[in-house]
Amino acid sequence: MATENKHTDPAGLLPKIFSGEATPQEEQLVHDWLVKDPSHQKEYDDFAKIWSITADFTKPGAIDVNAEWQKLMTTLSPARKISPRLMSITRIAAAVVLISALAFYGLLQSGKQVKAPQSSTFAATLPDGTRVTLNAGSRISYKKGFGYSHRNLVLDGEAYFEVRKNEGVPFVINAGEACIKVTGTMFNVKAYKKKPEIKVTVSEGSVLLYKIQQPEKQTQLEAGETGTFNKGMGVIEKRTFRNANDIAWKTHIISFQNTPLQEVAEILTNTYHQPIIVDPAILPCVITVHFENQALDTILGVLQSTLDLTISTKGKRRIISGKGC
Repeated sequence: MATENKHTDPAGLLPKIFSGEATPQEEQLVHDWLVKDPSHQKEYDDFAKIWSITADFTKPGAIDVNAEWQKLMTTLSPARKISPRLMSITRIAAAVVLISALAFYGLLQSGKQVKAPQSSTFAATLPDGTRVTLNAGSRISYKKGFGYSHRNLVLDGEAYFEVRKNEGVPFVINAGEACIKVTGTMFNVKAYKKKPEIKVTVSEGSVLLYKIQQPEKQTQLEAGETGTFNKGMGVIEKRTFRNANDIAWKTHIISFQNTPLQEVAEILTNTYHQPIIVDPAILPCVITVHFENQALDTILGVLQSTLDLTISTKGKRRIISGKGC
């Protein structure tokens, strides 16, 4: 696949990106292309506008392809100052959309799912330019039309979002019992179905967190704040202190301040995707230490020497035991 990508024009993948048919590798290729040169972002934005225009021309029902083609070409006149390469790509994409309009609208009712492997994170660029990083085993899904007619998606698991700003089309995450609504910001959402709470940690900008049945009762979270929705009680708690460990799985920056080993094990399991089991006798033991981009074995070695612990391996699990504190 890497060899094939070397000969792939990222701009030529834009129709697949906006139709939701791009593979994760193709999405990554387009993302790398976007950050490489500011002019590429303009090309991407131009195509996004054009794609939105083609959607207006492909309404269900009887379609006069020739008439619609003429209207579209008038809209895509040279006055729009679109690069020749993009114009060529756009003509191809527009032809496909116009000729197969009914099939296209049938696909609009279906959706796309992006899922991370069970043992590693996965990053993807959504059709609207939003960057999302999924924690291991997590997934998002969204319907066709995402990025221009709507920006609604469903999250199962944990993900870090870098939302592309678009005040006209809010970005809404359905996390099960609660929703998160934004226009453009950076934040982490932990929303596992079997967990008793949904946690939102804001790094930049602001978001609105609310119970899915009560969208009128919204809690605004600003940068540096964390909101927690208790599923059992149906209430939202906001705190101004942001725990760096909430996004340690993405940053690999971990800071323990008198942290009990039970919490330490949970954070390390979520960050390194390896089950860590702690002997009940030492669960209350606490540790204060800071790590940045350290391997799991290094961290466990520090815990072992600091608290005089014993660490063993059983299958994929790490077992921590000791004499107690």
